[in-house]
Amino acid sequence: MRCSKCLLCLAALLTLLGLKVYIEWVAETRQSRAYPGPRGTPPGPTPASPEPTLPANLSARLGQTSPLPSASWNQQQWHLGTLPSSDCQAWGAAAAARIPDLASYPEALRRFLGAAACRSFPQWRPRGGGGQVANCSARVPYLLLAVKSEPGRFAQRQAVRETWGGPTPGVRLLFLLGSPEGEAGPDLGSLVTWESRRYGDLLLWDFIDVPFNQTLKDLLLLAWLGRHCPGVSFILRAQDDAFVHTPALLSHLRALPASWARSLYLGEIFTQAKPLRKPGGPFYVPTSFFAGDYPAYASGGGYVIAGRLAPWLLQAAARVAPFPFDDIYTGLCFRALGLVPRAHKGFLTSWPADRAKDPCTIRDQLLVRPLSPQDSIWLWKQLQDPLLHC
Repeated sequence: MRCSKCLLCLAALLTLLGLKVYIEWVAETRQSRAYPGPRGTPPGPTPASPEPTLPANLSARLGQTSPLPSASWNQQQWHLGTLPSSDCQAWGAAAAARIPDLASYPEALRRFLGAAACRSFPQWRPRGGGGQVANCSARVPYLLLAVKSEPGRFAQRQAVRETWGGPTPGVRLLFLLGSPEGEAGPDLGSLVTWESRRYGDLLLWDFIDVPFNQTLKDLLLLAWLGRHCPGVSFILRAQDDAFVHTPALLSHLRALPASWARSLYLGEIFTQAKPLRKPGGPFYVPTSFFAGDYPAYASGGGYVIAGRLAPWLLQAAARVAPFPFDDIYTGLCFRALGLVPRAHKGFLTSWPADRAKDPCTIRDQLLVRPLSPQDSIWLWKQLQDPLLHC
């Protein structure tokens, strides 16, 4: 009798143990299949592999399939091996000469096409020396804030320094500019020299700072990182009229799954954008220049990329035909690497002016733009106020 009771108890214990193991196994399986990701990050499309690749033939990956359109960019990309390291002006002139209606293009676009392959420019040095940007040998930043600016936008840069770009552990601020000695307007060399010596955060290159040269800032920054700061974990590429909630952004990045962080391209993502065909607008693209839709890309107002991708992006850029808009070109390079962007609802690059002074709303965002320098300073002070209640 006692043996029968012992066997029954043993059977019951074994059943309970088996049930417990089964429940834990099911829970783990569901969790691994339905990981929601950090708060605010939609799942989005996921590449087959988080590692970048660069196939010998990029045509299929970039959507270039038969029948091939006759548009200039599409033809260039189909035949392109690698962009020239020398005689870039001759390459650009030859490519532009093959466009039948080139004379109808806006002057700025014609100038871009003639020099689009020229990507090697020396740094602009302040007169009398000084003002050099230090490398990362002493301390490699976790997050580099790389802010695109123009020589005359002193107020915007100072607002960034006094707010979201101010001293923060693990964070470094750099501004990306072309030459202050432009073709038109006043020579800002003396003022920029003073600013560079005062703050040491200006990366300047000797090219004309115009909208169609913004891609140069991206590529020259990536090359500078490879030589002077190769170990940075993440790079925020933003405009100087953006407002970044730096603490929230840092928290988000530190909570990312490792597989996401390694190949991160994060921002406000456009997945069905098409070229604007109306002449006269700043983003006009002639049909004879580009055919097809744009790749998925993050708005140039502000996005984050993984630092380890810098050399990969440089390799891709050497094999992707030049395009006049920097954010779309970045999207093309990521597509060439087989990587996809991730959307985050906290990136808002067309922020309504009537909501610019609402700290409770902005507190829940990662990046918004555009904001004036005055609004940025006011909002930052409100967000630092311990008495702020939302």
